[in-house]
Amino acid sequence: MARSQGTTISVKVPVDWDSMTKRSRQRMRQIVGRDTRAIRAFLGIIEHHENKLLTGRKKKRIHDGNLDKLTLTALRVKTGFGQRTSVPHDMKTRFPRMSLNELTECRQTAVALYESYLALRDKKGWDASRPRAASSTRRIPRWVFSQRFKLVYNHTSSTRWWLNLRDSLDSAPEGKRVHDRLVIPLKVSPFHTNQFHKGEVKAMQIFTDRFRKWWVTFAVRIAKHEPTGFQRPPAVLGIDLGIEKAACTTLVTPEKVRETRFFKQKDKEDSIRKYDRLVAELQREVDTRRNNGQGMDKVLLKLRRLRSKRENVSREFDRVLLR
Repeated sequence: MARSQGTTISVKVPVDWDSMTKRSRQRMRQIVGRDTRAIRAFLGIIEHHENKLLTGRKKKRIHDGNLDKLTLTALRVKTGFGQRTSVPHDMKTRFPRMSLNELTECRQTAVALYESYLALRDKKGWDASRPRAASSTRRIPRWVFSQRFKLVYNHTSSTRWWLNLRDSLDSAPEGKRVHDRLVIPLKVSPFHTNQFHKGEVKAMQIFTDRFRKWWVTFAVRIAKHEPTGFQRPPAVLGIDLGIEKAACTTLVTPEKVRETRFFKQKDKEDSIRKYDRLVAELQREVDTRRNNGQGMDKVLLKLRRLRSKRENVSREFDRVLLR
């Protein structure tokens, strides 16, 4: 899938559980449970064959093509490509009540989870939790792309917004190309509607929170509008003065944070560190004299003077920076 050049926002909408029939509730639970088992299976395969699947200069990405060769057979292929009649881990046989597109989405979800783990492991070391172990007791939602669902508005019914989702639990084992549909009512507020109208709904996932309440999260792609001619988009520049970093500037537009920069002043850092070291030494001397019952008036006077000098140094450097 091509990388987006725009901004993606998430819209979290509650499911209208009370309006659902008993069968619809059961089907939704079955679909999410089936997806969870498939994602966990993909995570286990990735973990087992990690060394073969790692790719990229820093070995932080999973090679989708090599993972396909381990998990999915291919009988209908393009000219010039050979058939793949058997694989070490046949996911089609293991999950017969699942279409190929849904298996692909589970694979993409598992790959994204494992790549996040690889990035965290690179930062925290081997203390990072593997996604399969961390997610062993909860459902893992599959990212469903727009080809597999529709967000429908019906002004004639009491529930206006509905999620029309592919249901392949019965049609996939029969080999049907046209699958059944599961219609899920949603509790959409005016805020959600405004968010939908900002862009195009590209993906969604169904999940439950810790209170076992059902939700749907939609990924809405906001198109990137380039200014024409010399016109510049409205923006706010935020400036935050610091100590180790002299200043941090952030350019914020209505869509997102565009750019963040840090500015340093080496002379200021050296002066501040020198005064901090002297202040720490005097504070230790004050504590020692207090514990020994000795006089500490002269030391406290030096400490007050040093603190004022430190404040003056920081203030003067900030004035120069702001000019």
